[in-house]
Amino acid sequence: MKTLIWPNLLLSFCLLGHLSAQTDSSEMSAARVTGVVVVQLMQENLKSRDEASFPGIHGWMLKEGKALNELDKNKPDDSWRKLDSRKLVHHNANFWQMYYEVVPGDPGLAMLHSGVLLAAGDADRAQTVLRLTLHRNDLDESTQKIIISIMRHCGAFMAPSHKLVKEGVELHDKNDFAGALEKYDAALRLWPLNGWAAYERGTTLRIRDKGDTEQVVQAFAQSRKIQPFQFHAWQGINKDIPGMMEMLTQLPELWQPSLQDIKQVMEPEDLLKISEILQLAEVDDLALVARQIYIVRRGPYMPEDHPFIAKSLRRLHPGPQAETTIAKLGGAGLTLTQIFKAPVPGEEK
Repeated sequence: MKTLIWPNLLLSFCLLGHLSAQTDSSEMSAARVTGVVVVQLMQENLKSRDEASFPGIHGWMLKEGKALNELDKNKPDDSWRKLDSRKLVHHNANFWQMYYEVVPGDPGLAMLHSGVLLAAGDADRAQTVLRLTLHRNDLDESTQKIIISIMRHCGAFMAPSHKLVKEGVELHDKNDFAGALEKYDAALRLWPLNGWAAYERGTTLRIRDKGDTEQVVQAFAQSRKIQPFQFHAWQGINKDIPGMMEMLTQLPELWQPSLQDIKQVMEPEDLLKISEILQLAEVDDLALVARQIYIVRRGPYMPEDHPFIAKSLRRLHPGPQAETTIAKLGGAGLTLTQIFKAPVPGEEK
């Protein structure tokens, strides 16, 4: 198994600032390039896996991975805005089969996962995947720095659109609802996956129209879908929104410390609770990520993990590849690989 050369990755990050794309701001373009660089570096460590043992990795590398490897980091263009995280990750059969061919919580897999999301403009979700990975609580300082560096690029990607939202909120507070809505719409045109903009748009429409019109309901639903951790958007009719009360009242208390302190580490039972709430709310991709980090903290796969994983996989991408993965996880002789083995503090090098 290859060992990733961290200085090369850090150097790659330093070379991104001058790049720009046709429609994205310079910050957004540089962040997308970061995502592509990370994916391409991680995929270098997957090339040697054989098809018989790792069909998901093989399928990914032949299709989605190949397409991502062909992107030229020196020539980002407007076509990159068409990358779709739903097709590349959320509902991608190859991705999730690959995901469960790698050891739980592998930081290289987390970087590949978040890199694809960031390249596709799904920066908030990418940041969430990485923050969950830091809750392993056993990564060496160099690995943590790389993860935090990618998280910062996620933040830089979101900043230009967030600036427009802040301006919209200020206009809303002055009762300039038309001006506020223009800012939110501009924020969403710049970054269609801005869940904060969708939420604030719904809030302004609610005040302007004096009630929960269909537009308001749709705006909150859009916010929840594209940014599940936009907790205030989890409102409406309880029976129509799975997991609404748990997302609104329980998850913020569990997650907020992670936002306030990058060094904060959850207890394993909190990771378990987060995974359960996310699955209840049908945020299955992040539920599976949280569960894998919980498994790292608790120990190897256990029988109780199997129905949890099966439920979310079947909702994300029902079909033969999901069933193959589910059967493999429930059987004997499970073979898993690593993208790389990050040093653990205290181990001899």
